[in-house]
Amino acid sequence: MVLLILFIIYVPIYIYVRKSEKAHEAGFVTWGPTIMIKTKWGLGMMDRIGSHRKLWNVFGAFSLFVSFLLMVTIVAILAIDISLLPEVIASGTSMGIEYALAIPGLNPMLPLVYGIIGLIIAMVVHELAHGIQSRANDVKVKSSGILYGVVPLGAFVEPDEEDVEKSSRKAKLHLYAAGITTNFVMALVLFTVMFASINFCVTSDYEDNPAIYAEAYDIGIPVSSIITMVDGNSIDDYSEFTSYLKANGTPQLDSYDVTYRTEDGTYTKSVELGVYVTTLVKNSPAHESGIPIGSYLLSMKPTSSSEPATVIQIPTDFSEFMGSTAPGESIDVLYSYEGAEHTKTVVLGDKDGVGFFGASVSLSGMSITTPEILLDTGTNPFYGRSTITEYALGIISFIGAPFNGFSPVPESCIWWYDCTIMDADVFWILMYIIYWTFWLNLVLGVSNALPAVPFDGGYLFRDGIDWILEKCGVYEVDKRQNLVNVFTNFTSYMMLFAMLLVLVVIVL
Repeated sequence: MVLLILFIIYVPIYIYVRKSEKAHEAGFVTWGPTIMIKTKWGLGMMDRIGSHRKLWNVFGAFSLFVSFLLMVTIVAILAIDISLLPEVIASGTSMGIEYALAIPGLNPMLPLVYGIIGLIIAMVVHELAHGIQSRANDVKVKSSGILYGVVPLGAFVEPDEEDVEKSSRKAKLHLYAAGITTNFVMALVLFTVMFASINFCVTSDYEDNPAIYAEAYDIGIPVSSIITMVDGNSIDDYSEFTSYLKANGTPQLDSYDVTYRTEDGTYTKSVELGVYVTTLVKNSPAHESGIPIGSYLLSMKPTSSSEPATVIQIPTDFSEFMGSTAPGESIDVLYSYEGAEHTKTVVLGDKDGVGFFGASVSLSGMSITTPEILLDTGTNPFYGRSTITEYALGIISFIGAPFNGFSPVPESCIWWYDCTIMDADVFWILMYIIYWTFWLNLVLGVSNALPAVPFDGGYLFRDGIDWILEKCGVYEVDKRQNLVNVFTNFTSYMMLFAMLLVLVVIVL
């Protein structure tokens, strides 16, 4: 509805700008379905900064190296996303079209104020880098401004096309790579500031206590609660909590008097704690067996085994049992659903040589961690990782952390922490601004490295192919240009199709 209203407002503005000479004289012109608002803002600054040509020549070479690495990174991310699409489709889950719109306030993930601040800084930095590198290579910049189409789409600088065409290949490559690398460098600087500030200035009185940061099922204990006691016994760390829950050792759903602390006070509530089936993969063994979401797993055992069943009381009991199974193995599952116990026999599928059940579980629908672990997870992409593959997946997960409410920690959980250098509320406002500016710079830099026109990476890919063909002996300009166009168009269509496919499957 918001987009529809904005569109209705935009149409008459677009028609007016398209026909009005006064609008053109004021710098408003149509460009395809969008409106370019041209200004002279920043042109003098670009001239002054771009005059240090040796510095920008070195930065240009550095930019090419960084842009190539980011190009490989974005292609690898797309490949991983596509490989995971069967699981996404099988799960039957989708995020919603609103997540495909990088518009603060409309996208539920992007906060309005912090998102606008971060997006403006990221776009301005990106376009300034293009402008400065243009001037460093004697390319005139005609204007700078904003691209508008229903909503603001971005900032731009307008290099003189004739100057660009007359430039050397190296100058063009430096120009295209400048925005990508400047966004990435900006992101690294902001991440370093955020990481150092949080790790050296933040403390917590509940460092090791079990704490709830999200939930899929309402058991009456609110998100962001800190668990301090169970059945009158003090709980000072997560291991004490899980040990207490496992002390019973019988396959049944037990009730506990849980004392928890919120930002407003301390409360006690009687709740059932057990291994709750949060989601099911569509057509998986668990789904096909009829075990419903909302069940509590009580015990599991191989059908052919004469040994006692494994009691499932905490989520790690489930994951450890599944790690001991094999594809095709038959297991008996005892579970509780709506107060009644049931038994199902499930024939496991195959996932990387281990038995596949097809369910995700949690403790009574709660996502439980500790304040210390939450802070480490929110600020360190390599936390808990040990191999190169895990490091790579950690970076991808870190980029996707806002989809899980991290920024760098969920806003509801900041009361867990104190700041040693300033008021905690002021500190976290600064951290949110830094985080979203870091994140949007990173996403803008990495996404622009995609080897597809009209992204900067597409033009880098085009001129790079031209250079490779020339080195391979294709000296005839027209022939080389034809080959470059074929390679570039094919790669662009493939990359754009892959990106569109991932977006459609994930958001719809």
